[in-house]
Order: sequence, then C-alpha cells, then structure tokens
Amino acid sequence: APHACSCATHREGRGLCEHLCWILLKKYRLPADHEYASKLGLQEREIEDMLQRLHQEQTQKAKQTPFSQTLHQENDRCIHQKEIDENDVCPICQEELLKKMLPITYCRYSCGNNVHIKCMKIWADYQDEQENDSVVKCPLCR
Repeated sequence: APHACSCATHREGRGLCEHLCWILLKKYRLPADHEYASKLGLQEREIEDMLQRLHQEQTQKAKQTPFSQTLHQENDRCIHQKEIDENDVCPICQEELLKKMLPITYCRYSCGNNVHIKCMKIWADYQDEQENDSVVKCPLCR
C-alpha cells in the first residue's frame, strides 16, 4: 500500500514528504540507506519486518541498559539515572542524546530515562499552559 500524508508535498505527488521520512528514519529507526526508507509504499511483510527489527532492538537494549552509578542519599527516594548509549534518543525531539552533546536531565522519581534539558523546558512550559499543576511530569512515564 502506498504511504499517505495530508501535506501539500505528498498530495502533489513529489515523492516522500518530510513527515513520512521522519516516521521511517526517526520513529522506526531505519538507516537512511535502507531500501525501505526510499520506497513510496510498503507491503505488509515489509512492515512486519521493520516492526520486528525495531522490537528486537528495543528488547536487546532493555536487557543491556544498566543503571548508572549516580549517588543519592538513602532517604531522598530518587531513582538512578539510566546509562546513555549511542542509540538512546530524547523522547521529545527524537534526536540521539550523544550526537548533539546537549545537557541532559532524567526522571528522578519513576523511570530514570534521559531527556535534553532544553526539551524538558519546552515540555514543562507546555504542561504549565495545559494544567495548573506545579509538578512537571516525565514525558515517558508521567
């Protein structure tokens, strides 16, 4: 089935738009030179293959991701920060955490996942507009 997008680029038939490219390259983590990344549509078996590969990467990463040795006081109830490897991405901007080398924070009270501080500020501002809650919730575990 051909890919579909409601943007003007895709409707005019100029090939893959930036929205479809973002989904294929960032969300499904296809390498730019992968054969599926440039196709105008994917068959069911190709989608299953892509999803299976993504699932295998995530399960393998979950098994290999140790917690860092961040020290906390015994009574502060903080979770240890997860180690950052080369495949980790910011859950907000979807950029690789180690590629841009921006300052990073993490969820201290629930999941320990890492986020760019700049992205977390944007997330906090958005949450402040939506809710009058003074607690900033983690974008992953809330």
